[in-house]
Amino acid sequence: MDYQSELDQLWDQKIDQLEVKPDEFMNFQEVFRNYSHRSQIRGEAQRGGTILYKLVQDE
Repeated sequence: MDYQSELDQLWDQKIDQLEVKPDEFMNFQEVFRNYSHRSQIRGEAQRGGTILYKLVQDE
């Protein structure tokens, strides 16, 4: 999976969330750690180890 592209789509609000399965997490983290907008994206753990990443909206 092209995580850089997925993160860009999330940042551009082309998608609402990005789902990362437990077996994808380490590969995703390598890209996410270097992503320039990572402080504006929040991950929320789900049952079973899946994490949903969403753009943090200013209120």
